[in-house]
Amino acid sequence: MYMKKNTKIGSKITFLDSVDSTNNYAAKLVNENKIENGQVIMADFQGEGRGQRGATWHSERGMNILISIFLELDNLSVKNQTLISKYVAISIYDALKSLGLQPKIKWPNDLLINGKKICGILIENQFTGHQIKSSIIGIGLNVNQVVFEIDKITSLSLEIGTKQDRMSILGILINSFNKNLDYIEKNSDYIDEIYLRNLYLLEERSNFYNEKLGDFVGVITGVDHDGKLLVSTEGRIISFDVKELKFC
Repeated sequence: MYMKKNTKIGSKITFLDSVDSTNNYAAKLVNENKIENGQVIMADFQGEGRGQRGATWHSERGMNILISIFLELDNLSVKNQTLISKYVAISIYDALKSLGLQPKIKWPNDLLINGKKICGILIENQFTGHQIKSSIIGIGLNVNQVVFEIDKITSLSLEIGTKQDRMSILGILINSFNKNLDYIEKNSDYIDEIYLRNLYLLEERSNFYNEKLGDFVGVITGVDHDGKLLVSTEGRIISFDVKELKFC
């Protein structure tokens, strides 16, 4: 058993006009013991939205879905923590797929449409010894924003061609997260399978950068049990952590 009994995403939803970061807000509620399992925090605007590797996440007010989900966990070992990351990625993948899109999961857990980023994820785990006690799952999904400060970013309205109702999209996301909860308990192999099958650039010759190797060409072959990316290059397979590899 990895999840607390009767876990239901969206059992409580808190709406905020503005906040520094929904993950920070959720963490504050955790520290004050004022948060419920499955609770969703949603903000119209984040002043200090964060992404992977310390990156910032810029979002126009009221245009996108900026949420954090709080999950209490039971008996999930630190060595299995990538299961949460994959669960989150495939849940968002399913939601986007249901909207008629063809998403890909860029390792470790960004979501892309036609090579452009549409969703970023930041997962912050709380530990007790060698167990993960709970997770705060931060999600930034571009919905109706059409102008971005950097290249290779897209949104639902750009891809679908019409303005989207954020609350409807939130409902689709929550349903997808709840549907996939069962797979964590009963069929984690399914999560691994869907994640790998839809991994961006899987089995394709691609350009990467690593501090030791410099620029190099390799082929993504999979993801190991620790969540490291496996890349075949010059006759050998090397595993890379998040901070060790850059896509070029």
